[in-house]
Amino acid sequence: MGESNELGARLSSTMDFEVSALNLAGLKKVLVARGLAAQVLARVSPEAKKALDDPHTQKWHPGRFAIEAWGAVIDVAGGPTLSDVQLDVTSQAFGAIVTPLLKVALALGGRSPNSLLKRLDDAVKVATKHVRCSWRPLTPQQSSVVFEYPEVPARIDVIEHGWKGTLRFGETLVDKTFTFAPMVAETDRRFVLTLSW
Repeated sequence: MGESNELGARLSSTMDFEVSALNLAGLKKVLVARGLAAQVLARVSPEAKKALDDPHTQKWHPGRFAIEAWGAVIDVAGGPTLSDVQLDVTSQAFGAIVTPLLKVALALGGRSPNSLLKRLDDAVKVATKHVRCSWRPLTPQQSSVVFEYPEVPARIDVIEHGWKGTLRFGETLVDKTFTFAPMVAETDRRFVLTLSW
């Protein structure tokens, strides 16, 4: 618990992206369903625990609360589990909100993952504030997605596995399976995730 409190204190002065109440509520629901809630909540700061237990006290919360919880998922169950958790959160908490936007993108731009990736920055705004997403098509079957944070995130493993899960939500919309290269840090605030299909 001491390490978590130190991490929380360190993050509070460096992190200024935000996550929505809906994001934290969805995360808590998935953690409960997967039997991970008690272990994760035991590893986060008291402030993060309070936000996860009652996320609807405000619309937006400091991003460090999510970073703490996502990091605890990795510590307890590994990175691939965080990816699965984030896929569930995206599907359950945001699917009904973002699917119409993404279907319009597919109708206008064709049934390619690139049509989805073009709209990623718009789609994630319901879950996250102050994180910019852009994409770079590399080949007809491969693109890179760039995530830019306003401050330095504490753990690249959290950023990598969390975004992999979020992006996997698009697989069912385009009927393709994504594979991911390891995330690359271009700077301490800018991360690139390359995916193929």
